Amino acid sequence: MKILGIRTSPSTVRYAIIDWDGHTARLTNASTEHKLDFPADKTTTAAKLHWLHEEITRILRQNSGVNRIAIKCNEFGRGGESSSSREAAHLDAAGLIVAGEKSLPVEMFVYRSIGTKRNEVKAFAEANVGKVTPYWNEQIADAIAAAWASRNN
Repeated sequence: MKILGIRTSPSTVRYAIIDWDGHTARLTNASTEHKLDFPADKTTTAAKLHWLHEEITRILRQNSGVNRIAIKCNEFGRGGESSSSREAAHLDAAGLIVAGEKSLPVEMFVYRSIGTKRNEVKAFAEANVGKVTPYWNEQIADAIAAAWASRNN
């Protein structure tokens, strides 16, 4: 089973595709594309959302066999909500819409439902699936961890 993990932000979207055979997870895009930067002319949330919808559709077309989508969404706790986190939450809708169009199961995760914490997610993702090169950071680790968490659902 192939799972597309997504983590959005107002400037960049990170995604991971893992192949789960029931025992082992393999990161299929570890050394290929896994970072989408919004074009400079996409300045509104609506423009970004439309562009991201097209990009996720392209990713699925280029990576046949993706069976589900997993989205690491924002955590709203002590720090509250910001305009940045609110925009990222709106951008998560692109994954939900594409999943609906393609009749793919989709799940949204927070750290607690994944089984890790923000300051541990890089080690968690690397230990359970692997890491990407270049641009290894918490955001891509979030996408990997969400996809991994979705494997048994």
